[in-house]
Amino acid sequence: MLYKAFHVNALADVTTLDDGLVSLVEAPVHVNAIIINTSATEGNVIECWIGNKMVVGIYDYCLDTQEEAVGFTGFSIVKIGRLPIDLDVPAGQTFKVGSNCGAVGHHLYGAYEYKEKT
Repeated sequence: MLYKAFHVNALADVTTLDDGLVSLVEAPVHVNAIIINTSATEGNVIECWIGNKMVVGIYDYCLDTQEEAVGFTGFSIVKIGRLPIDLDVPAGQTFKVGSNCGAVGHHLYGAYEYKEKT
């Protein structure tokens, strides 16, 4: 199993995606899951994309929050921390994580859990 860290500084009123996990012809990837938490729950939609196709859409209310957010939304460690994906990423495509934010932005922290296909 391989892991690649990501961070998304999701801005208000836009969709912000990370640089993603690239699937190469010589090293195609299979995404098993993402490990993820948010700085605060604001009613934003966490999205995962392969190319121009959205493959995951889940509210940030479902995710654990960071301890530093205690003063804002409450600390949570009992929600989703690992989101199963189980998708092959076609060669030449990129798997990206991001947030479609409303009026309030937030930060996403996590890692791709993946393997290279042989």
